[in-house]
Amino acid sequence: MLDDAVLLDNHLAFLAAHRGHIRRAADGIEVVGADDFFSCWIPLTADVDVPEGTAAVRLVPWSGEGWEERLTAAGFEPAEVLVHMEAPADEATGEPLEAIASDEDAEAFAEVQADAFLGEDDADVDWWRQELRKMALRNYRAPDQSLYLLRVDGNPASITLVFRTADVFGIYAVATKPAYRGRGLASELLGQARRDAAGGRLTLQVVGGSAAERLYLKLGFRPVFRSPHFRRPA
Repeated sequence: MLDDAVLLDNHLAFLAAHRGHIRRAADGIEVVGADDFFSCWIPLTADVDVPEGTAAVRLVPWSGEGWEERLTAAGFEPAEVLVHMEAPADEATGEPLEAIASDEDAEAFAEVQADAFLGEDDADVDWWRQELRKMALRNYRAPDQSLYLLRVDGNPASITLVFRTADVFGIYAVATKPAYRGRGLASELLGQARRDAAGGRLTLQVVGGSAAERLYLKLGFRPVFRSPHFRRPA
């Protein structure tokens, strides 16, 4: 089971680079998010108390027994479940893609990300647009990351990000602007992720029971472990 902890490590490295920072201890991991939604505490043993002031707890299979009952008794409620998935890093067809290499393309990457994931009536939408732009500009040159952008008729259309930790390659930010969906752009980007991961482990996370989970199952990904979240009521 601990062999699969490297998949969690990849996700935490992504969160540290793009969503906040990580504090590690022997008995738990604290994720301090740029937005409260991403903040949580992850127990690494059953013999530890929930830190004071914790609003969200994320469990992993090696957290130990009895946590769900303890959290429910402490007033936490079940929330989303992240499913860590893995697929063989097979050879991909089609032409290789180049990672973005300019501020202009980094800003276009953030534009697609915002248009695909945010609604104009979402809370803090302007803050999130600025944050996504800042993260893309900060990270696209990082040696452990490859940000990919596809354009249609010169217009930014679809993106993904591959984050490397040792021999694990995590897929993040798979997104296509609504006007360009259904054209196979995301599949082309996933093909590039498979190229990047050749000889390693290719992984991603989805919300359990979502359309994304069903899609990736069809694309050859398999569930490796589930990571349930528990949150205190607001």
